[in-house]
Amino acid sequence: MKSFIIGVVALSALWACNSNPSLQKYLVEKESNPEFISASLSMDLLIQNLDSLSPEEKKSVKKIEKINVLALLKDKGESALEAERTALRSILKQPEYKSLINFNGADREAKFLYSGNEEDIQEIVFFGYDLKMGMLLLRMRGSNIEPNDIFKITQMGDQLNLGAISGFEGLMEDSMQ
Repeated sequence: MKSFIIGVVALSALWACNSNPSLQKYLVEKESNPEFISASLSMDLLIQNLDSLSPEEKKSVKKIEKINVLALLKDKGESALEAERTALRSILKQPEYKSLINFNGADREAKFLYSGNEEDIQEIVFFGYDLKMGMLLLRMRGSNIEPNDIFKITQMGDQLNLGAISGFEGLMEDSMQ
């Protein structure tokens, strides 16, 4: 019995020491790095007037538990930008992430992925890279998210309070120039 318990503990320790990098570990590590612009918030902060939403829209919004945004601007250096791009590509190639949309251009790259299954999406990830602007990572975590919920949330774009994301106020204006 004693050897069985020792075996279970040893196996648990090996399981816990998974060397695969995860998106969660990456976000936690980078959010304290001053080179990055980061924000973690709930959907309630992004929707200016929750009471104005239809019952279906409210239901979709409530399925999103947390949003993480991480950006690294081009002015931080091309080598730093390329190192982070490589690290994120490696994480997002893991089998748990399923691709929805991929775009690759000469100086640009964009990926829209999800984890979970089509009826129960757990995580939605957008990764964007532009040689002239930098890199952006957006992750939405939730439970029981369906494709229709994603569509409804994207249709609410005009109701989003992007000013709630501290540090990102000028980012959109800079990208339009």
